[in-house]
Amino acid sequence: MTEWRRPREVAPLEVFGVIADPARLPALIARVARIATALKVRAPTRIIVGLKPGPWVSTAPIRLQDGRVLPPGETLYLSPLELRALRSRELDAFIAHELGHFRGPDLRFTELFVPAMRALMVLNAMAWVRLRVARSIRRQREFEADRAALAVAGGADLIAALAKLAMLSGAWDYLQERFREQVARGIGPRNLVLDCLDVVQHVAASRQRAWFSAWLVREQIAQPSDTHPTLVQRAAAAGVEAPAATARALLDLALWMNQPAESRRIEEELTALLGPAANELPC
Repeated sequence: MTEWRRPREVAPLEVFGVIADPARLPALIARVARIATALKVRAPTRIIVGLKPGPWVSTAPIRLQDGRVLPPGETLYLSPLELRALRSRELDAFIAHELGHFRGPDLRFTELFVPAMRALMVLNAMAWVRLRVARSIRRQREFEADRAALAVAGGADLIAALAKLAMLSGAWDYLQERFREQVARGIGPRNLVLDCLDVVQHVAASRQRAWFSAWLVREQIAQPSDTHPTLVQRAAAAGVEAPAATARALLDLALWMNQPAESRRIEEELTALLGPAANELPC
């Protein structure tokens, strides 16, 4: 029990990405600052832009792919895939959800308590009980963060954004494996973000769109250590019909994509950086 009272120092998170520069991403930085002001939270110390879809926040130290270690501080991670595929209010909802985690103690709880619980699962059955308690607390914090999103956008915006993220993540996993094969043959794409959007748009415009929409509604948490509520649970809490929101998301992906000029050069730079590290570094 001594280790619970004196938690170990948090190890740096390994992140493939670059720090957002106000000179290169002024609109994004201004958007985050505006949402932070609306939520009455401090703007993040830094915004990191990486290829892999899935926004997150952390207060842990960060180790970038060049070996540089950033000290502990409020970090917001975003991908250009979200900047391109989400409508303006959907992006606001995502950013507000992540910044909402800064309004409570859940980041510290996650970074210290939950990893230790996962390690203890192999030691005794009581760890499973403790993990269930931890997961329950974190799920409640996810709902709290969703309420932050609803303070700046609509419930349908949040759920549509989550549905789009699920499609982007699936396409990215497929594309990353194909990219590794291309690198092994000495070839590679110029912009993985555009390639990923092409895959998503093709799937969303196919005859399988209705199937994917239904799949997103049926999707359940597969791992016991995953703390996020299901899409249906989050839709219900937001007062939204999940099938309608996911159908809207798939139609959007099939017909409409944002093309912000300010992220294109960073996308190409990250794609080039990932090439030599495709088999070694997290994406």
